[in-house]
Amino acid sequence: MRQLRASALVMMCAAMMAGCWQPATVPPPASIAPRLPPPASLGPVGPLVSPLSEPPSSAPSLEPLEPAPQSISANPWRPTVKPRNWKSIVLHHTAAEAGSVESIHETHLKRKDASGNNWLGIGYHFVIGNGNGMGDGEIEPTFRWKQQMHGAHAGEKEHNQTGIGITLIGNFDEKPPTSRQLAAVKQLVSVLKAEYGIPNDQVIGHGDVKATACPGKLFPLEEVRLTPALAFDQPPSGIRPVGFAGTEGSRP
Repeated sequence: MRQLRASALVMMCAAMMAGCWQPATVPPPASIAPRLPPPASLGPVGPLVSPLSEPPSSAPSLEPLEPAPQSISANPWRPTVKPRNWKSIVLHHTAAEAGSVESIHETHLKRKDASGNNWLGIGYHFVIGNGNGMGDGEIEPTFRWKQQMHGAHAGEKEHNQTGIGITLIGNFDEKPPTSRQLAAVKQLVSVLKAEYGIPNDQVIGHGDVKATACPGKLFPLEEVRLTPALAFDQPPSGIRPVGFAGTEGSRP
């Protein structure tokens, strides 16, 4: 009997020990924070971008842009003497890579007319530089413009007497004028057309007057010819002096 009680006691203790052991407590699934995927706005790489922010701007273009003509509030080339009865604009190139008003003036002083007389000097009314001898796109009037004299550029009397001679430094049979030269000549032509009532068909190349390739096959003559005229009512702001003297007459 004593053995039976002992056995029963052992079995009861074993059962109690078995009922006291429990595995580690596991929290209910709802209490576990789920692993969230990365925000879609982050993307695979890069910082967070708000949907309300401006889209990133595109990279600036590295291509050179043609310079726009300088803004003019008055005609800076209006002469201070009585204007000549101008009827046309004759466009030229120098057919040389470098040059200036001064260098052309020195060259033209050495030329002689049909009677053997020396020219009065540079035959053009305006010169436009290309960066070699003058600023690229620089417009400089000569003594012929300042004094409203006839030109010595067309090789024909009528267009020398009533044609405004404009030359651009460069050889436009080999390469076109620079973008600044083109902007400058358009600006000058547009002002002269308005100031003197010169129509489009009287904006011509030297080759339209005389058998010559001037102003070169790469000069955009039609583009310049069709430049819209600009009119200005304010007084001139001044004309840069070039320091040359000359007198009116029949000599070139």
